[in-house]
Amino acid sequence: MTEEKKKRKNRDEHRQPLGTTLAFGLGAMTDQMSHQMFQFLIFIYFYSVIGIKIESLALGFFIFAVWDSINDPIMGPISDRTKSKFGRRRVWILIITIPFALVNFFLFFFPGLHTQPDWVKTTYFIVIIMLYDLFYTIFSTNQLALFPEMFKTEKERSRANMWKNIMTIIGVLIGFVMPTLFIGSEVAPTVILENLPQIFLDRARAELMPRYWITGGVVAILVLIGGFMFFKFGMKEDPVELTQKESDPGVFHSLKMTFKNKAFIIFILANLFNWFVFKTLTTAIPLYGQFVLGFQEGDFMLTIMLLTAFLSATAFFPLMRLLGNKIGMRNAFIVSEAIWIVALIPFTFLREGGAWLGLSHNTWAVIFMGVNGIGLSGAMFFVDVIMGNIIDEDEINNGVRREGAYYGINALINRYSTIFSIGAIALVFAGQGWATYIINPSDIQGAALQVGIRWLMIGFTIAGILIVILLLSFFPLHGERLKKVKEQIAAKQTVKN
Repeated sequence: MTEEKKKRKNRDEHRQPLGTTLAFGLGAMTDQMSHQMFQFLIFIYFYSVIGIKIESLALGFFIFAVWDSINDPIMGPISDRTKSKFGRRRVWILIITIPFALVNFFLFFFPGLHTQPDWVKTTYFIVIIMLYDLFYTIFSTNQLALFPEMFKTEKERSRANMWKNIMTIIGVLIGFVMPTLFIGSEVAPTVILENLPQIFLDRARAELMPRYWITGGVVAILVLIGGFMFFKFGMKEDPVELTQKESDPGVFHSLKMTFKNKAFIIFILANLFNWFVFKTLTTAIPLYGQFVLGFQEGDFMLTIMLLTAFLSATAFFPLMRLLGNKIGMRNAFIVSEAIWIVALIPFTFLREGGAWLGLSHNTWAVIFMGVNGIGLSGAMFFVDVIMGNIIDEDEINNGVRREGAYYGINALINRYSTIFSIGAIALVFAGQGWATYIINPSDIQGAALQVGIRWLMIGFTIAGILIVILLLSFFPLHGERLKKVKEQIAAKQTVKN
């Protein structure tokens, strides 16, 4: 190999320096840290601490869902058509970082809100979660849309995505751990508070609220730091892409074009069930540990199980990258999903007090959770790389890059994974002793509940994985078709440079 070829190969595979790639990951870390805290605390805080009626919360979440379904797909094409000296994506991150940080704080900071009439509480709840979703969508859509634009080739994307997902997991862990550090185990004090006289109820809530203020304040500071470091050191836009032509499609025409892309529709449906599995499994793991293996609530082993899964996924990212570059990203995704099914099956046979080969079933659960990291790693790793390929083909077919439109629709469809996950949980627990919290194995309700949790942990997740594999098997952008796209994109990049 000549020296010139070596330089060209190095330039193709490592176009962005490692420091820039790591700084890019700060965007994903900030995104997930905030989002995990929001999902973990928002219902608990407004129901248990503020004391909003459940009917009012239901109304608020319905309005939130309608609003979410509007701003997600609209923001992407708006970002695509943005013109500024900072670029299409960077200008939005610059504008939104401070409001995004502040809204994380004001989700929880409203002194005396718990003493206000229910209509005041409800109005504030609806307004603040809609503002949060708007600011979050602007931040998230632009940081996601920059990925395939900033990292040009599939190999470069696989390398960058490995580091980005490591930062994502750090963000998820911060979002999970932060509340327990500042709020403690009393994040859901409903049972404790609901039977108190009103005067003591208000006093208990008033004492608990500052813990949430501190949590929101710390997250706001971290969002501010992470967002600006992401903007300053991690965002590099192609100068050729900084301006849009007047002939580029409008917002609604762009959305119409996106929905006509059959490869994209197949993939986002696969990703929908991919996220269904992820959300259902992360919900089921603590329940499985507590009600099947007999861990006590707050037991450190529950944390160990979740931590093992995430750390294992991180450790397997290099393997996913190697496998994807070797056999293709779609095929490697299918392989990782198949391994995930195998890794879930042993949980069918674990029970409280059991032992195999001198090791307790609790220990085996942690070991099997580590093997599950292979599937979790694949579920996180391949999505953005394949999305980049879809967007590359769209550029070849339509002559313009529309990352925002694709990621906006992807975000909208992924919201339904939460509905599917909640539906599975409701279906499993309906009439099986969940409401009475009976866990005694000798009691028929306790036994039924354990069966339900096993179904949630194993049956529903395996069914979801099988649907992912089926949809990926029909995904057409691989093999010769993908090779042709890569060649055309490479030729186009050569002309640009």
